[in-house]
Formats: sequence, structure tokens, C-alpha cells
Amino acid sequence: MSYLRLDNLGKRFGDTTAVANIDLDLGHGEFVSLLGPSGCGKTTTLQMIAGFVDPSEGRILLEGRDLTPMPPEKRGLGIVFQSYALFPHMTVAQNVAFGLEMRRIDAPARKRRVQDALELVHLGQHAGRYPRELSGGQRQRVALARALVIAPPLLLLDEPLSNLDAKLREQMQDELRAIQRKVGTTTIMVTHDQAEALAISDRVVLLNGGRIVRIDTPNAVYEDPQHTFAAHFIGQTNFISGHLERLGEAAVLSANGSRFSVPAHLGASGPATFSLRPERIRLTGAGAGRLAGRVGQRSFHGNHWVLTVSTGVGELRVLLSNDGNDAARDGDAVGLDWADDALRRVEERA
Repeated sequence: MSYLRLDNLGKRFGDTTAVANIDLDLGHGEFVSLLGPSGCGKTTTLQMIAGFVDPSEGRILLEGRDLTPMPPEKRGLGIVFQSYALFPHMTVAQNVAFGLEMRRIDAPARKRRVQDALELVHLGQHAGRYPRELSGGQRQRVALARALVIAPPLLLLDEPLSNLDAKLREQMQDELRAIQRKVGTTTIMVTHDQAEALAISDRVVLLNGGRIVRIDTPNAVYEDPQHTFAAHFIGQTNFISGHLERLGEAAVLSANGSRFSVPAHLGASGPATFSLRPERIRLTGAGAGRLAGRVGQRSFHGNHWVLTVSTGVGELRVLLSNDGNDAARDGDAVGLDWADDALRRVEERA
């Protein structure tokens, strides 16, 4: 039996379907991200789990117990909001202790648990400070400590890092994952940041239009997106469309007058679209490789170069690691090549 189960969960607002037919099972201690663009239903799904929004259909089961009819305060879940929602007139310790007070935990136990929670998030020395005296990252950790101190069966994170600058956000991703692993609390995080979801999740649930498009490990979702939406939304990709022709143990893709071999296992003959990640493309000398091209422009990003190359199948984006040498220049004739397994067939769905 799964630890948390969303059983055919759905939500309608009038004639608008915000979430439709969500079926999801989480294991104990798992960290799962709900990922997708604005309006895809991820926040509504989290709010239904929290009890802030009533489902139109379906059930929410935690260890076999039906949470669906319970009000939020009876569910006992830990929640970290995007705004952190700290009480400005309370110290750090008082903020963290608030949930324990509501549960009538006696003062000695409360003090011990608050201190343990603050040590967990490396804020033990800041117990007497007020939220206004803390940095954004510190306030985020106070909110996390407040959610964890009640020992919740489930931790819900609503865009918890979105208010932080890029460098601090990356640092807090590592800290958040380390804390979650140490505590072992089953966690669901809502985010629109693909890099964040890939970096810290055990599994990613990709949503679009209120429906699940793809569920898998970060690596599997990235490497084998299966759908054009997933390939486009998660990371960067090139799409190559054409006609696939199976020739015994081989196959050939014809696209805009260009022809090149593809692995035969990539599907039946007929119209086909493939995803090709920019970092999987290799630059070769002119006249070599699978495709001939010409560099249209290039940009330097410190640890890598990004090239736009015009080819017979359209413009392809190429990402080259910075090896200390200069990349091909604008206007250079080049060849493009890639390993057979770099091409992933994708369907026009979702």
C-alpha cells in the first residue's frame, strides 16, 4: 500500500477544470515535485492535499486514512508557504513553537523540540531574533523548522524558494534536500522551476492543463520525455520532424530534403518527431557528421558555449562545454553528429 495516494483527484471552478483525474502514489520518505507552467493545476492539487480547497471528485488517502473530509487543522500536515508566513511580532523560537503550543505540548518538551528543529536548519544561535532581522534564506529555514517541528506525516512546500536570488536559491536547494533526507518526511513541493525540480526530487510529476503528462525520476523525464510538451518544458531541446522509413534492421528519417539514419527501434514508419538535446550534439568538421550546417551565432555562458546552427532540418541549438578553447565562430561551416541514443521520439500530446 502506498503511503500517500491521490485517487482520481479533480477540481472544477464553475465550467473551468483546474485539475482532472490525478492518480498518484507516494512512498514513505519520498520527495516529489509537482512541476508545470502557471495554471497547470499544481498549486490547486497541493491546496487540496492541505485541505484549503475541496476536491470536486476523488480522494486523498494517507496511510489508508481518508483525509478528504477533514479540515486543514485536523490533517496535521507541515506546510511552508511561498511567503513563509512568519509572525513578525514573534521571535524565531516563538514562530517555531507556535504549532506545538496549538497542540498543547508541555513547555519543557516544546523548548527541546524547538531547539532541535532550529539546530536542524542551522539557526540555533538565532532563536531570539525577529524575522525582520534575518536574511531571506534564514526566514525560509525558520518556516521549514516550524513545519517540521510538529513531526508531520507529510510536508507540503509551495514554491518555497521562489523569493530568493539565484545563488541563494541554489544553495537552499541543497540544504532543503539534505534536511528532508535527514528527517525522512514524505514531501511534496510545488515549483515552476524545472532545474529546481530536477535537482532535488526523487520523482517529478509534470502537469499541463490540469492533467499529468509524465511521472518519473528526474533523469528519466529529461532523457526520455515522450511528449513534445515535456521535452520543451524540461530543459532545452531541438525538434526534428520528418518521415521515418523502416529499412529492415535500420531506419532513415527524411526531413526537408535531408536524410540520416536513426535507430530502428524508434518506432514505425510514418510521420515522426524527435527530441535532440543541445548538449548531445557534437561539432565536427565541415563535410563530416550526419548534418551539414553553418553557425549563425554563438554566445558564451562561462562553463559552456551556445551555438545556433542553420541546417537542412532547420536551426539547431548546440551546447558545447567550455574546454578552454574558442568555439566555432559565426559563419563557420560545420558538421553535426550525435550518438544513436540521443534521439528520442516524442508524441504530439499534452
